Amino acid sequence: MTSLRRLLTWFALALWAAAPAPAHAQATAEPTPALQGMDVVSYFHAAGPVKGLPVFSHDFDGARYLFASAQNKAAFVAAPDRYLPQFSGLCATGVSIGKELKGDPNTWKIVDGKLYLFHSAPVRAKGEADPATVARAHQNWAGRRK
Repeated sequence: MTSLRRLLTWFALALWAAAPAPAHAQATAEPTPALQGMDVVSYFHAAGPVKGLPVFSHDFDGARYLFASAQNKAAFVAAPDRYLPQFSGLCATGVSIGKELKGDPNTWKIVDGKLYLFHSAPVRAKGEADPATVARAHQNWAGRRK
């Protein structure tokens, strides 16, 4: 009887060890706040960008977007492509020359209703000095995605 009990105990332990962990025990990674927590919709307001609040958050495409108000959150949810930074938030000047530089959410510009980020103020100035920067960046970005 003890051999049978040991065998059943071993079998039960083996089944328990092989079973997947309950959903509540599995670690879930929180999405990273996009744009260092800046409200992406606020870039399009006359006052310029402001920090978002965690209470007005929305997860989209692997990132967490924070908004300063429920109205800004609703605007984003209704039309995210209208507000998302171009080139996945990379520096527009960098993309125009084939480089992937991280965009700084504090160095930005709206061109033709689209949000563009730049790596730094000097890099933004360099891009603004060449009127073809944005067009070249779009051409490079489209070629990269093929």
